[in-house]
Amino acid sequence: MKLRLDGWELGITFSACHFLPGHQKCNRLHGHNYAVHLELDGEPLEDGIVFDFVLLKKALREAVEELDHCVLMPGQSEELGIDISGEEVSVQYQDKRYVFPKEDVNVLELEAVSAEMLAVYILKRVTNALTLTPNIREIGVGIDEGKGQGAWTWKKL
Repeated sequence: MKLRLDGWELGITFSACHFLPGHQKCNRLHGHNYAVHLELDGEPLEDGIVFDFVLLKKALREAVEELDHCVLMPGQSEELGIDISGEEVSVQYQDKRYVFPKEDVNVLELEAVSAEMLAVYILKRVTNALTLTPNIREIGVGIDEGKGQGAWTWKKL
């Protein structure tokens, strides 16, 4: 049995800015209004419930809260030079240099801040936050960059 949470309908959304080094168009600073979705596959327990929706929504909301209204930077990118000093974050990419207030930036342990990598990042955050019961077979997270396009990743348990 599958459980589904739709981020657009539930208000599990965030707005953030990023860029994708090496991409022809998306290597410029730009932003998206993202929605985060979740699917859970498992069997109902004796009480008839696969997993508590409240706990799933709480874990998703906590994961996206740290991303909302931030400049997202890929801390593991080999193409960027990221320097955090004092109250500033400076980012060097080819001939461009960006300087942001430290409080506006979230440097993520990712190689790229793409929808695909954000899905992986949030899935990891959610699975670490939840105590998934043995009746759960698989969990998946999807990220939409606006309505109609997004990326999904799943983890078998």
